[in-house]
Amino acid sequence: MNTYFDCIVLGLGGVGSAAAAHLASSGRRVLGIDGYQPPHSRGSSHGQSRIIRKAYFEHPDYVPLLQRAYDLWHQL
Repeated sequence: MNTYFDCIVLGLGGVGSAAAAHLASSGRRVLGIDGYQPPHSRGSSHGQSRIIRKAYFEHPDYVPLLQRAYDLWHQL
């Protein structure tokens, strides 16, 4: 039996699990791997200092990506 995946997501905290869910909802076969058993508080998006902004200093081309991230966050 051959098992294959279109995408592999390493880390299934808030960001990784959202990425895996989004990929799977688009029809991709996704494998999610995490070093810790869920639920845990060791993900990159955990903690009191995490924020998301619609402003981006480096280049204005990032702003549409940020707007899309807000849309996807609300869907999640």
